[in-house]
Amino acid sequence: MKYICTNCESEFLKWSGKCPSCGEWGTLEEVGEESVNTPVNTNKKDVNYKSIKEFNIKPSSNANENRFSTGYSELDRVLGGGLVGGEVVLVSGEPGIGKSTILLQVAINLIKKGKKILYVCGEESPSQLYSRFERIGDDKKLNNQENLMVTDSTDVNIVSNLIESENFDLVIVDSIQSVYSETSRGFVGSISQVRISGTVLTRIAKQTNTPIFIVGQINKMGNVAGPKILEHIVDAVLYIEGEQFNQYRIVRGMKNRYGSTNEIGVFEMGSFGLKEVSNPSLVFLEDAHKVSGSAIGTVLQGSRVVFVEVQALVAKREEGGFTGPLKRVANGIKKPRLDMLCAVLSRRGNCFLGDKDVYVNVVGGLNIADPALDLAICAAIKSASKDEILDASTIYFGEVGLTGEVRGSFGLDAVLKESERVGYKNAIIGKARIKNSEINVKKVSFLKGL
Repeated sequence: MKYICTNCESEFLKWSGKCPSCGEWGTLEEVGEESVNTPVNTNKKDVNYKSIKEFNIKPSSNANENRFSTGYSELDRVLGGGLVGGEVVLVSGEPGIGKSTILLQVAINLIKKGKKILYVCGEESPSQLYSRFERIGDDKKLNNQENLMVTDSTDVNIVSNLIESENFDLVIVDSIQSVYSETSRGFVGSISQVRISGTVLTRIAKQTNTPIFIVGQINKMGNVAGPKILEHIVDAVLYIEGEQFNQYRIVRGMKNRYGSTNEIGVFEMGSFGLKEVSNPSLVFLEDAHKVSGSAIGTVLQGSRVVFVEVQALVAKREEGGFTGPLKRVANGIKKPRLDMLCAVLSRRGNCFLGDKDVYVNVVGGLNIADPALDLAICAAIKSASKDEILDASTIYFGEVGLTGEVRGSFGLDAVLKESERVGYKNAIIGKARIKNSEINVKKVSFLKGL
């Protein structure tokens, strides 16, 4: 006899109250040897062999024509130009961030075009879904409501048979933690159930050439519940970011087999759902004030140039006051990056921060990992430390090294061109070769010249 964990499917020779692999309690169940071993088909006559010559693998010039739009250009940008037939997309994010809302709005956009949609609602009843449908879609203006088919069946095999029997243009599964398969011994939402359900849905999507959106919940560790099993199965993983009390939502591609993972889409949450923001730079800069500690940085998100406001606050420790560790608080950038930039400024930037607390914030809720924002961060900190107001018509773009040198970053020509179009007059950049530019460009080789 063997014991198998219903959560992670690890096998053990003896029972214990806690699974040694995943740490869950009360998940070990006794099974017979016959149920553990999977029979292997050794009859080679049943195997269907095909030559690779039977498939056309030549590159197609009209590959993008096979895509179809979701109705939102911001979402299409993140997906790489739209949905591909048979593509499986995992949409994840914190609870209440807008995963179900944006997918229901996509379904509404497509039924307006005559598309046939299947919505698998495992976390709410069809009546609850219809109430959201009325609030978001304004059903009086929709003439093809019968094209949105809703099922509350959470058996993945029944859903798979329904997809195979009907000709759907899109399937939405909300969520993968609510569906189950009777072939798994795990409870609903366990790792084994998520893996089997994800595999079945992916296989039927490829067989029927039907794109599928799958909602994946976030566990207490901040990862997609599964934890990484489902991400390996699907074709694309979209993550929706945003603060709880911030109306803006950022859709970021974490994985995409049919496009770039550097693109982002910006949406604004309102009482009637999500509304796309075509020019996010105007949103992130709309409340900029002429005070010290504020600098305009530029980052390249895929093919999009985004201008963001970097705010800094520097507070000097009073003599005889609090003597604890210096504070380095980073919101929107990684704290180790802020620690490094503060050290470089103190040692090589003529801006001593050894007795000061430093707070840095990227306005708008964006999380920036691009090192091209380094120069804007240093300019904001230096401005706050010396209480000097920076020119609001100047943008900063460059990477700062440990030696204090400032380097140019990828996409400089696109940044300067977009800066000119938006209306900025000056640009402070790292040492790099540039083409002719209409705006005034100042090259800074070291932080001392900032």
